[in-house]
Amino acid sequence: MRPPPSAPAVLARPDQRAARLAPAAAARAANEVNAPRFARQAAERAMLPNGAVVVFFATGPENLYQFEQWRRPLEELASQRPVLVVVDRADTGEAVLAGSRLPVTLARGSAALETLVAERDVRVVLYLNQVEANFRMLRFAAPVHVQLGHGESDKASSVSNQHKAYDLTFVGGPAGSERLGAALRGFDPATRTVQVGRPQLDHAYPGAPDWPVDGRRRVLYAPTWEGDRPSIAYGSLASHGVALVEALLAAGDVRVLYRPHPRTGVASAAHAAADRRVRELLARAGEDHLVDRGPYGWQWTFADACVTDVSAVAYDWVATGKPLVVTEPARSALRPPSALLDRLPLLAGADAGQVLGRLDDQDPAVLGDLTRHYFGDTAGRASTARFHAAVEACYALPTGRG
Repeated sequence: MRPPPSAPAVLARPDQRAARLAPAAAARAANEVNAPRFARQAAERAMLPNGAVVVFFATGPENLYQFEQWRRPLEELASQRPVLVVVDRADTGEAVLAGSRLPVTLARGSAALETLVAERDVRVVLYLNQVEANFRMLRFAAPVHVQLGHGESDKASSVSNQHKAYDLTFVGGPAGSERLGAALRGFDPATRTVQVGRPQLDHAYPGAPDWPVDGRRRVLYAPTWEGDRPSIAYGSLASHGVALVEALLAAGDVRVLYRPHPRTGVASAAHAAADRRVRELLARAGEDHLVDRGPYGWQWTFADACVTDVSAVAYDWVATGKPLVVTEPARSALRPPSALLDRLPLLAGADAGQVLGRLDDQDPAVLGDLTRHYFGDTAGRASTARFHAAVEACYALPTGRG
């Protein structure tokens, strides 16, 4: 018996495509006009250093959170080696310049990058993501190219064949090395990865609300976004969010910190609707709760427990040793080998209302084992020391001719 014909693909109408493309076209035009002014503004801020660690950030301002996760460690690194942020868009450069002490320069094409690498003796290049534009910088053989990423995670997006293009990948701990070694052909994690822990955990972060210590439990709910394809559909808002927040509010002795991913709702109307509903619930519950739109990092010490998805937030939280619940992702989401997902029972959407019981049922020994697996030693400022040593070692690496 022949299978039934598949449904024809639904194509967006020309007006829908035009509506999506119009903002991107407007941004390109604005960046074209603003590029000379921003270049002058950046040059007035600081002189370009020689022999610097370059942070290559060739993406739009909507991804500024990727830079922000590394901003404090990079600013501290600048006390050891000069650090320079290179952008290819004026709007991104303006956002970086407004929120960081680091010098920024605009390099919009290959010619500008050639001049920068040659004239400024660029020695090390750090990358915070896997965008295609990275390959414009990767073609230069002289610098040491290092993929940092923007968070430890077992998500499918944490493993890419693009890792082979970099000289090194800095990972948190044994988990990151093992993950890449198991997934990539011909990739030797012993020589291609360096374990640096999570330097972000060594910094203090502003932004916490002025809540008194009154015996109520502070629970952070930080869902990731829905993803733009089925294999990375890890977001819980549509499947868990409303019932989960209703359960937290019903407890009476819980204060909710709701921190949705910056890209929530971009690819899913259902997630956008769930986000609106959660915000409505919290607004109706009053000022005891917070929709957190501010900087990331203070939550690690401020909150008492965390509910999140398969995302970097979960792995950051593991290092705190405090109660953690991770949600069950969509069936379509890739489930790679993961100590975190294997050892912490996942919260199914149907059980979202039982979230407090799950938070109460925690084993500190398991969390300690997971911390060491994902980040190694995090005591004191061990991560920062390893990160600085790893960057310094890049300066000593010989070229292919060495």
